[in-house]
Amino acid sequence: MAVCLAFQGSHLDQVQAASVRQAGLGVDVDFYTGPIDRGVWLNMEKAGIEFVIAQAWGGRSMNEFAASQLLQARSIGRMKEAAYILLNFDDKVCPTYANPVRDRNGKCLGDAVLQDQPGARWQVRQGLAALRSELAYAAFIALDVEWFLNADPPADPEAQARRRLRILDGIDEVRKSNKKAVIYTRNGQRHWRDITGCETNSSLTDCIALSEVINDPAAPIPLWDVQDGVPDLESFQPYGGWSTRSGRQYKLDRNLFGLLPQRTVDLNVFDLSLFSSP
Repeated sequence: MAVCLAFQGSHLDQVQAASVRQAGLGVDVDFYTGPIDRGVWLNMEKAGIEFVIAQAWGGRSMNEFAASQLLQARSIGRMKEAAYILLNFDDKVCPTYANPVRDRNGKCLGDAVLQDQPGARWQVRQGLAALRSELAYAAFIALDVEWFLNADPPADPEAQARRRLRILDGIDEVRKSNKKAVIYTRNGQRHWRDITGCETNSSLTDCIALSEVINDPAAPIPLWDVQDGVPDLESFQPYGGWSTRSGRQYKLDRNLFGLLPQRTVDLNVFDLSLFSSP
């Protein structure tokens, strides 16, 4: 279905989606976006925004605005909704991860401490808890696989193996919550290849396991890809076990729709079948 939408108003980008699968435009938000005024949601609805994906867990802490962001998107903007969980790979979190106390830049106060329990399963559970009653309306939970530390991810085989198992655990924990699992990542440095060590057709046991999970005919793991450009799901170069992408984040950090200065959203195009009733 062809999707042709234009975002109108001052400082708004004019966007036209290419003819793709049953595709629609949407945004993703995080704790930096903060509370969103009613008028902003109405502007999004007028601009043709059909879905919102809220950060539930930001690697070190919950997004304290996640539940209200999704509730307003659904009730004011009449949008479909989903959420994402940014994995950390060192088991460290903010001291106030459940109710973040932040500095002026949004960073949690205090030095990072160890998680109550190691691993991705605990992180997934924190993200699900952050959604509160909106969890019931979330079409899917995406695992955000990117490296947010200053130093590059260790490239030794043991570290990569641990990270692969952590991703598999995260997927399994999402599925245990009876939610559809999605992977957010990109074909670039400090993302899928560097984190997992998995090349296309890799013979490593854990890479094969990841590929089999991603391509499970009964419950495949769709890809939410990152590629700057136009809102088009096509022209995809396969990587990491995926031959197609179901979502694409195509513009980052945009101050649109009447958001307050310094507040931003990311722009996405998705195959809308991913937002079918959970």
